[in-house]
Amino acid sequence: MERGPLMEVLNDMVGTDKELSIILWGEDSPLEIRNVEFVEQLTSTQGVHVVTKQNNIWIDSSHVSAAWQVREDL
Repeated sequence: MERGPLMEVLNDMVGTDKELSIILWGEDSPLEIRNVEFVEQLTSTQGVHVVTKQNNIWIDSSHVSAAWQVREDL
């Protein structure tokens, strides 16, 4: 997956209750990202840094095979 679309979705999640589930190559269960506070592109070609209320997450978006289920719990 290219970094651009992933960055767009993650940036739209900042400060909202939206959730994003992603699957990484070789994993059969999704990683769920929520409570996004900050997102930045890293200097690597596909690197993304996501800061949530709970975690710092570094993703190489070239390893993301699927991303879905952006939703906002009301």
